[in-house]
Amino acid sequence: MHPDVFGRTPEEKELATKYFSKMVSPAYQILNSDRERGEYLATLRIFAQNTKQKEQIPTISSEIAQKLYRMPHEITYQQYVEQIAPKQYESLDAILEYTTTLSELNLVYVLTQQTLSFTSSSNAYAPAPSQTNNPEPVAAKLAQSPALRNLNMAELFISKKQWTDALKELLGAEKLDPNNAKVYALKGLVQMNQNAAVIAKASFQKALKLDPKEPIALKYINQVTTASKPPEKTPEKKGGLFGWGKK
Repeated sequence: MHPDVFGRTPEEKELATKYFSKMVSPAYQILNSDRERGEYLATLRIFAQNTKQKEQIPTISSEIAQKLYRMPHEITYQQYVEQIAPKQYESLDAILEYTTTLSELNLVYVLTQQTLSFTSSSNAYAPAPSQTNNPEPVAAKLAQSPALRNLNMAELFISKKQWTDALKELLGAEKLDPNNAKVYALKGLVQMNQNAAVIAKASFQKALKLDPKEPIALKYINQVTTASKPPEKTPEKKGGLFGWGKK
């Protein structure tokens, strides 16, 4: 994986450098710091709570993550991760594929667990909550977008506030799946954070045109609408009769 591995072509070294700087190094910094790791876990908890409250359906394409979603269990999750993780950096061409699969496994785990506590104790993983509804119909509705990989990478960059990289992934996603409301919603979110309120508003409007219930667009469109309004002009003051005395 390291860019300096002997025998790689210049193109392979450039790609390895990109993966190392955008994925491996930031992840190491978060996991190696107690404070940042704690903040990251808190963010995951909030994300899971909000997603459950809105009853959003996760976008999952890999078969192994769909299996976990249908029958969530902490032991199964660990087994699947141990099965995929060693393959993640075996080949530069397969990094995104296995990273996407691991991201989906993590997403399913976050959404099906009551607590998050990654420690070395035997109770590190909380048991899955009881399932009162059959998840099969939900799994059957999972979107199979050709832009899923781009969306996952974009969300990864958004979580790290790497807006330029996120936008590049979303532009690629737009070409692959031009009728995907989430693509435009995430574009609007990125553009909003780049202080481009007018463009962000257009992206949110496009998302809501495709899906009037798109949660990200609904959450932020009013914010960018207010920000994109021009400031009101103050009335010109005139002094004296017929304007005499105007300064």
